[in-house]
Amino acid sequence: MILENDRLLIEIGTGRGARVEKFFDKLNEKEWVWKPAMIQNDPDRELGLNANFDSNWAGGWEEVFPNDAPTKIGKYDLSDHGEVWSKNWALTSESDPLRASYKISCDSYPVSLTKNYELAPDQSVLSIRYEVESKTEEEIPFILKLHPALRIEEGDTFQMPEASMGPVALEFSRILGKNKKSKFPVGENKEGKEVSINTALPRDNFSREFVKLSELGTGRCSLRNPRTNTELVFSFNERDFPYVWLFQSYGGFLDHYVAMIEPTNAAHYDLSTSAKERTAAFLKPFEKKEFHMEIRLL
Repeated sequence: MILENDRLLIEIGTGRGARVEKFFDKLNEKEWVWKPAMIQNDPDRELGLNANFDSNWAGGWEEVFPNDAPTKIGKYDLSDHGEVWSKNWALTSESDPLRASYKISCDSYPVSLTKNYELAPDQSVLSIRYEVESKTEEEIPFILKLHPALRIEEGDTFQMPEASMGPVALEFSRILGKNKKSKFPVGENKEGKEVSINTALPRDNFSREFVKLSELGTGRCSLRNPRTNTELVFSFNERDFPYVWLFQSYGGFLDHYVAMIEPTNAAHYDLSTSAKERTAAFLKPFEKKEFHMEIRLL
């Protein structure tokens, strides 16, 4: 499905994940969506619940829901990166050049997710409204995380809010080297020297980094491209999404050259850990919750 105005052309995939497959700046002829050079299988084909995310990653902008790492919540066994990335969603809206709505009900967990895309008619703004709905009489935790694969260029800069920063998983880090908190964007490497992670590195650097930001000063994150003098801004309510994960690969992860700015409501990729700490989001019996995200091109 195509959403289009005078400034943007946005393509929503008809296959699994109902992903944003294209976010194209018509004025500067720049594409902001990243896809891997080689995809292991048909990116539109629905996969089973036991599918491995990394080996089937087709890029695009999708959601991680209702969990991230494989885990067990009560009697429920939850899959790698949740389940909504691997399944087809139902289109629930009529044909409209500016709007598209999709819904999915999870098989592994008693919850559903609806997302409504809306492109402003005369602005470079895509709004995404989510509705999460419980289908059970028990309280349940969940993770909702935007997972946008961003096409980066050397010298692009990440503009993040004032926040505390620490590695998501130290074994993945090649820029930082210590598992301790600092202020974005400066941390320490293994030699104890200060290093910064807010600028995209050369493609053949083979570095990678994955940090979590917390104690956000505001719900605004962006990627700036100096070549076109444009900035892609993600705006959200920091009470709904109190954490942002910043993933960067400059050839150091499966040879991918990509970055992701990931607003989320959970402090850990293991939902069971966040649930125990009460640092995840929760749904009361049969409750519905709404969340809003805005993506603006400046």
